[in-house]
Amino acid sequence: MFEKTLSDLVKGLRSNKRREAEYVSKCIAEIKEELQSKDKSHNVKANAVVKLAYLQMLGYDMQWASFHIVEVMSSPGFAQKRLGYLGASVSFNDETEVVLLCTNMFKKDFQDASPFVVGLAINCLANICTTDLARDLVADVVQLMNSNRAYVRKKAVLVMYKIFLKFPDALRPSFPKLKEKLEDRDTSTVSCAVNVICELARKNPQNYLALAPIFFKLLTHTANNWMLIKIVKLLGALCPLEPRLGKKLVEPLTNLINTTPAKSLLYEAIHTVSVGMTPHLEIVQLSMDKLKDFVEDEDQNLKYLGLLAMGNFMKVHPRIVAEHKTMILKCLNDEDITIRHRALDLVSGMVTKKNLQDIVRILMEHVENSEGSFRHDLVDKIIEVSSANGYAAVTNFEWYITTLCKLARVPGVCNGLNLKHQLMDVIIRVRAVREFGVAAMVDILRDIDMLSQCSRDPSSAEVMYAAAWLVGEFSDLLEDSKRAGVMDSLLSKRVMCLPEHVQSVYLHSALKIYVSASKGYSPTANLLEDDTVSNHTVDLLSQA
Repeated sequence: MFEKTLSDLVKGLRSNKRREAEYVSKCIAEIKEELQSKDKSHNVKANAVVKLAYLQMLGYDMQWASFHIVEVMSSPGFAQKRLGYLGASVSFNDETEVVLLCTNMFKKDFQDASPFVVGLAINCLANICTTDLARDLVADVVQLMNSNRAYVRKKAVLVMYKIFLKFPDALRPSFPKLKEKLEDRDTSTVSCAVNVICELARKNPQNYLALAPIFFKLLTHTANNWMLIKIVKLLGALCPLEPRLGKKLVEPLTNLINTTPAKSLLYEAIHTVSVGMTPHLEIVQLSMDKLKDFVEDEDQNLKYLGLLAMGNFMKVHPRIVAEHKTMILKCLNDEDITIRHRALDLVSGMVTKKNLQDIVRILMEHVENSEGSFRHDLVDKIIEVSSANGYAAVTNFEWYITTLCKLARVPGVCNGLNLKHQLMDVIIRVRAVREFGVAAMVDILRDIDMLSQCSRDPSSAEVMYAAAWLVGEFSDLLEDSKRAGVMDSLLSKRVMCLPEHVQSVYLHSALKIYVSASKGYSPTANLLEDDTVSNHTVDLLSQA
């Protein structure tokens, strides 16, 4: 009888793309026949299982063949057993009932004389481990950690992590044995133990603080970059829990930062400094110098990581980061928007009373040259840095109001609501700048281009809302020569393009100005006698 091989199956699928379902159904029927084979060597069944594994990876459910896969897993021949374990790894899950039948088979294969058979069983357990399997096999795996073959020891160490996830009660009794592997004579086994403990420590670093001396020894004696990365990560998680550890790490990490050519290891060392060693200024300054090289590198990934790490230092040492202000602001011109956003995030921590206006000027230039969401983020950032801590960095509020008005006039800026709140907040709060602010709002109300912009961008209407409300609220600050023009602007037919809630504020403000101008005069207010006021304005006020 001729059976199709996996290669035949793949070729058939490629040549039957338009009727794949029909072809797969035919193949499954053939596979079912093969699984009934009486061949004692299990060659036919193994061939069927490998085809099932491929179909499983294509999305076809093969749970119906689980028992046959277990049969192939129990084959005496290594080649057939390997395919059986492959099929189980691909298709078994927590709901597979026959998994319970595998317990004794795992125990048997764990005792096999061939390390490769033991390795197959360990690999499969890592893929299909359930709570029951973890509970029943943890003792056997712990025994394998004592194997005289490093190939088996390192696999046993790694699978312990999966066992801990499925059966947490196994962690406490088996941890001493795992700890021993940190001092194993085989480097790869030590690396595996470090990896497992690092993953465990991500959830609760406090439990592994007692291992700090061992990891410190490994840090100073190993040359394996992969292991060093894991060790540095773990020590970085432990530093905030034990301040004395940070002091101890200054010398080895300084040497590491100065000597390693591996960018990945260098970044992890710097990250550890940023999260747990910030009180040590010398290594912080060294780290910032290295991050400067990252940001100036042509590799966009390194540039991004450099800015990201600077953000960690910004929380504690903003002045040290601010020393690189020019370089960071230069990143706002980068083609990669993610890098531009990272640079923009750093701006907040660099602002002082002395440099606020310079930084805002640079950001304003980018607002005019940018587009889309980044332009909106720039506007929000200008407002954020200026209004931070109750406008602590603003020394000239006339400048700030002028800046807000310039932003409001930039076409395509959709930050109207934010600008509205800022204009109202500043002019209401700061009495000394109120008259200047009202004059600026008058200019906005009379700006025909702003009205036209509102029809294209509804957000701009919120700025008009603020301008109208402020002019009405502080109408006593209006110059007499401008009252008539303001009334005309508030009651012009052009304002009909504005949203209703904005039109309502326009009308209320017009009434406030009218009442303010009428105080102390005859019922027929002088304002209405002014020839410069349009008939349309007079009609609206009369109706009101």
